[in-house]
Amino acid sequence: MKQTERKISVEDLEIGMYVSRLDRPWVETRFLFQGFRISNDEDLQELRKVCEYVFVDPESDEATATSPAMPRATRKPSHNPTVTVVHSRGYDKLGAVFRSPPAVETWPVVSRIDKEMEPARQSRSDSLDVVSSVITDLKAGRKIALASVRDGVSGMIDSIIRNPAAFLWLTRLKNKDSYAYAHSVDACGLAVAFGRYLGFSRAELENLAIGTLLFDIGKLQLPESLLTKPGRLSEQEHKLILRHVEFGVDIARDIDGVNEEVLSVIAHHHERHDGSGYPRGLPGHKIPVNGRIAALVDCYDAITSDRPYSPAMSTYDAIQALYEWRDKDFQADMVEQFIQCIGLYPTGTLVEMSTGEVGIVLEQNRVRRLRPQVMLLLDKDKYVYEMNPILDLIEDPLDAQGRIIEIRQPLPAGSYGINAGDYYL
Repeated sequence: MKQTERKISVEDLEIGMYVSRLDRPWVETRFLFQGFRISNDEDLQELRKVCEYVFVDPESDEATATSPAMPRATRKPSHNPTVTVVHSRGYDKLGAVFRSPPAVETWPVVSRIDKEMEPARQSRSDSLDVVSSVITDLKAGRKIALASVRDGVSGMIDSIIRNPAAFLWLTRLKNKDSYAYAHSVDACGLAVAFGRYLGFSRAELENLAIGTLLFDIGKLQLPESLLTKPGRLSEQEHKLILRHVEFGVDIARDIDGVNEEVLSVIAHHHERHDGSGYPRGLPGHKIPVNGRIAALVDCYDAITSDRPYSPAMSTYDAIQALYEWRDKDFQADMVEQFIQCIGLYPTGTLVEMSTGEVGIVLEQNRVRRLRPQVMLLLDKDKYVYEMNPILDLIEDPLDAQGRIIEIRQPLPAGSYGINAGDYYL
């Protein structure tokens, strides 16, 4: 425990205090997965409902009160959000681990999700074309052209910089038959969105994007039957699968102009924080940051996709799994920041509201990521809405009886016969 922290009953909390820890895991509450400053009565009521005591940090009370860089993001109108990266204590902590000194570049949201959907679709299509071209070239014995890969991810990066929600929405359009083909594209989009959230420069986002898009190219050296095998792998088959990292690095080194940042992603995306990963079994502090990010998004996209040997996990369950794996497979700070980036209910999650209505998470709110924007699909009696209302749980928090509207629970994909793909903007 920090020396400045003090334990306090929730009944003695006041607006303005900085809550650094709870008496239970953050994941069991409706708060962000890191410390925050109590800003209103709603925060006080929620803390008193779920906790008996918390830890507050007086130094942070003062810092957040006096420094312009420390407060949580100011609420903005839902039709024109402008702040997406918060220079929070959590990011400072990540900065100390990731960079020395941290180089932060804030990326404002400048495009509404409905306006960004078409550019996002086109950029995803372009990225899929790049993957197809890479596969074709490698199978024909031709070298990969770095310029074409860079051009292929450029539109994706631009779209995600403007508003990451649109591309993240599209990553939920999963197709079991195209998993191997689209996985690197969707993982690439997740990596760029996360890097954007952490304040990476555009050049850093480009290196991260190219590396993630190419991180599985070594699998082209493996038999197709091995990659699609539904049952348990033999020891020999498992050893061969592990070599795809080595193969991928060799292929990438042969690309004219590729840099070490890109190679780092390919080389380290299967390393794990506790040293149990491969190929080198590196512990967390020795894994480059791009490799850590790639490992996390690779895992998240994989477990939320139908694969030959495993059905997809819901986005909500995947978030719970990542939280359980912190400090084992992945750095705890990074897991918590990733969850803040995509939300406890990521874009595309089907949810039931406290009103009985059913909706799909449309976009995250940057102030409270547990209170996203939701597009309502079914009314309280589970009849289909002719026009789908957009509910912003920050801007429109009350139901007809004056009660705070909340997400009651996430729902499995396909609940009530809903095909979420029918509702993608």
